[in-house]
Amino acid sequence: MPAKNSWTPVLKVVDLLIAEISHLRSAGPHFRIVHRFRMPGSVCVAGEEIGGIFLSQRSCEYQLRVTLAQRLIFDYLARHSRLAQSARQIELGIRADEFCQNHAKNASGRVALARRIPRSSIKEHIRRLHQALGLVFQEAGTSIDPRNVLIVQETVGNEALYRLRATFSWTHIDLTSPDLQPLW
Repeated sequence: MPAKNSWTPVLKVVDLLIAEISHLRSAGPHFRIVHRFRMPGSVCVAGEEIGGIFLSQRSCEYQLRVTLAQRLIFDYLARHSRLAQSARQIELGIRADEFCQNHAKNASGRVALARRIPRSSIKEHIRRLHQALGLVFQEAGTSIDPRNVLIVQETVGNEALYRLRATFSWTHIDLTSPDLQPLW
């Protein structure tokens, strides 16, 4: 009996690790996307800024080191993660999305930090996002392949479809200055 009891904590840890691995395989990793400059009382509206993207792994967070254009693409794909989209669809979606067009407008009240992301640059941004994901997975000590998270699907034609396979949560940080009045 005493030998069986001494292995109980080890078996519990092994069971936990097996459950974590099966969850990662089915749902993918979890990312927390931080939006800043929110109007108090609102929920994810135009004028906010994508302040950062974090991999949440074992109660730690690791920030993706990406540019503004890559944050916009990642956030857009996260909000539309059920649908694989071509570079053209991503370009048109970002161009039509009010959140992307008025990105960070609440911060200054005047100029939006929007980026024009042409279709021809989407493939390069996806490549760089794969690199950033690889770095953050390495930093977190996981052996997740970035291509299993940011999926590139070939079509019968000559275009590719892009989709994020992960879970997401958004954190909103309110405006810090009481005298700033956003346009929205």
